[in-house]
Amino acid sequence: MKLKTVTIPGSKNRLQFGSGEKAICDYRLSFSYVAFSIPEQFITVFPRIGFLTFTMVTGNDIETRFLNYEGSVTRPNHLYISGLFTDSSLKIKQTGTGGGYAMKVHPVVGYHFLKIPMYELLNRQVRICRIIDSNGQLLEKVESDYKITSFDDPYIHQFFEEALPPKTIFLNDPIYHTVNSIIKKRGIISVKKLAKQCFMSRRTLNRQFQLKVGLSPQAYAKIWQVHYAMELIQQNPNASLAEIAFKAGYYDVAHLARDFRNKVALPPSELHQVINPLSQDYLDAPGVS
Repeated sequence: MKLKTVTIPGSKNRLQFGSGEKAICDYRLSFSYVAFSIPEQFITVFPRIGFLTFTMVTGNDIETRFLNYEGSVTRPNHLYISGLFTDSSLKIKQTGTGGGYAMKVHPVVGYHFLKIPMYELLNRQVRICRIIDSNGQLLEKVESDYKITSFDDPYIHQFFEEALPPKTIFLNDPIYHTVNSIIKKRGIISVKKLAKQCFMSRRTLNRQFQLKVGLSPQAYAKIWQVHYAMELIQQNPNASLAEIAFKAGYYDVAHLARDFRNKVALPPSELHQVINPLSQDYLDAPGVS
């Protein structure tokens, strides 16, 4: 894996970024990797995304802690999954030396993989071995008795090989394709149109969405609309907020500013200052779908 080194301006913190892909059965699992050398405390803001996230950290002295969302701690040698976040951006504090792996996963794939309602994962990070069925016993034993150093570890490969569902299961699920429609339309699509596309009543669509995604279709579409607005701001630094709001499907700047305040927890004007190379890598990484 080729690594690119980045030193965070104004600090002694050094990061190295890379990416890779695992071929398991008929899946190609794309993941991001970052190596940390963080003598000082380092805080990163991760805006909400429309994917679940598998994470694993390696190293003896690395500490990774959520500063919101119940203060969850990511411990080395364990495989975690985070559900969708409903409130504001996730804030993480890191220190020490080590590495971290992350893999974004389509929520409906996650539903068929974990076999639990996705609303149970909202705003939470949990160890996968605690929520998955018999395959979790293998993972828990590996995490307890064996040092995992990378996503390429044969035990990690075996776990995914045994636990991943056949692709036909979610490819035949209309909610999978409805989620893809929202992503393709950048969240700018009505629930009425989504229900019509999958031949469901709005009530049935909402119930299925809550089960397999964790949120209502409206709330999930809002994640992608805000994400699109963030992309536009970053790609068009000289554009006015009125232009950004119009392109992102908002009625006016006030509605855009309100969503940034409630869903990103910072004003649009501060986005460039807050998004560092680590959070940008997280936003840009491909998802497993």
